[in-house]
Amino acid sequence: MKRRFQIPHEWYFLLPITGFLGLFVFYPLCNILIRGFIDNSSGNFTLQNYINIFTQARYMDALKNTLWFAGVCTLVGAVGGTFVGLLASRMSPKARGVLLSFYSLPMTLSSLVVAFSFAVLLGRNGVFNIIINRYLGLPRFDLYSWQGLVVTYSFYNIPLMTLTMASVFLNLDRSLVEAARNLGAKSWQVWLYVIIPVLAPGFLAGISIVLAGMLAAFGTALALTGMAKMLFSLQIYSHASESNYNIPQASALAVVLIIVIAFSLIVLNWIERRLRPGGSRR
Repeated sequence: MKRRFQIPHEWYFLLPITGFLGLFVFYPLCNILIRGFIDNSSGNFTLQNYINIFTQARYMDALKNTLWFAGVCTLVGAVGGTFVGLLASRMSPKARGVLLSFYSLPMTLSSLVVAFSFAVLLGRNGVFNIIINRYLGLPRFDLYSWQGLVVTYSFYNIPLMTLTMASVFLNLDRSLVEAARNLGAKSWQVWLYVIIPVLAPGFLAGISIVLAGMLAAFGTALALTGMAKMLFSLQIYSHASESNYNIPQASALAVVLIIVIAFSLIVLNWIERRLRPGGSRR
């Protein structure tokens, strides 16, 4: 007698989730991939959309700006978040809980709310600018510049890295550090061969989230209109809007951005595997 095929019980839960991902994630991605090769006027197959990206200055400038902006924001978030996370890990549990709860607030706020708040404080006639200009005689801070955009996004990145690194430092096995010191390892050797490899997975996980978010930064950058069209994501938006409607070109730009993000995450994952204790050193 043939055995009847039975669907594992786990699939009853996985199928709806998989179907949801297939419908709302994979289908749009496939649609974007296809549309990137379609001419906006004739509807015929073309490579012109991708040729435009790598031959027109506005697209290449936007890509360079995005890479530079994402790198600076990630660096600021990594340094600031690691420092605050280390301090938080050395606090009492009660004080640490209060601090981390406070640092989690930025991630609950809308990007437009954050942009408006910064405009009130750091806009041309913002409270902070009035104080430093009128009472301290210092030049006004330009919120609608690269520096302003980096400061605004640091409002998200530093808390995110703080929460990540505080958890990483708290879970660090101190016995490994003590064992290395008892065996005669110097401080730099303890950091290089013990602490950094142990911290690397959590640190690079936080870096990956921050970097991917900055490469695709959109909401706050759009609200700060002084930066319009200077980032790659805003170039995509400009072609998807009614004033400059060109979905095939927007699709090609989106594919390039996805490739850049995927490549960045692959590189970070490769670095994490090499730094992992027992990882490949070849």
